[in-house]
Amino acid sequence: MNLSVDTPARPPDPDLRAVAIGLGSNLGPRFAQLREAARRLTEDTLVDARFSRVYETVPAYGLRQPPYLNACCVGWTRRDPGGLLATLKDLESEAGRDPRAPRFASRPLDLDILLYADEVMSTPRLTIPHPALPERAFVLVPLAEIAGAWRHPALRRTISELAAAVDPVGIQVTHLRLREAREAHEP
Repeated sequence: MNLSVDTPARPPDPDLRAVAIGLGSNLGPRFAQLREAARRLTEDTLVDARFSRVYETVPAYGLRQPPYLNACCVGWTRRDPGGLLATLKDLESEAGRDPRAPRFASRPLDLDILLYADEVMSTPRLTIPHPALPERAFVLVPLAEIAGAWRHPALRRTISELAAAVDPVGIQVTHLRLREAREAHEP
């Protein structure tokens, strides 16, 4: 599956599947946590990963919390959806996220599978595409930056079309980049 001109061409490995992942943090050293998650993902989970710029965003649903830093990445993985989810949960846990915390509580690291190839699936632990993707500007804006032509497999609309349909108020691009992390410092 060649996602679009926005994403890398599929490597010649038939076991690789395209994936889009959302990254967020609003507790502790936010950028350092995103940077470490990006490093770990590219080290052993993703091939040819591309990352959006980092955005500072207001918490969703009007929650009174510190602002988030959000970014997205696209790449290729050999892991099946369940294995990928387990990897993301391990990274969250290592960053200090408490799996027993309330659903929309602040968190040091939040990693979500947004899209997995053209899969549509729902299990008690995982729904793909991410069910809130079409309404979350804090995910759609950075995802459109790197994979705007990728079609949502259930809605049949591109990520750019979905991003154009949401209100981007409260989303500001930062100077931070996950791939140039050595010189970047969180403001």
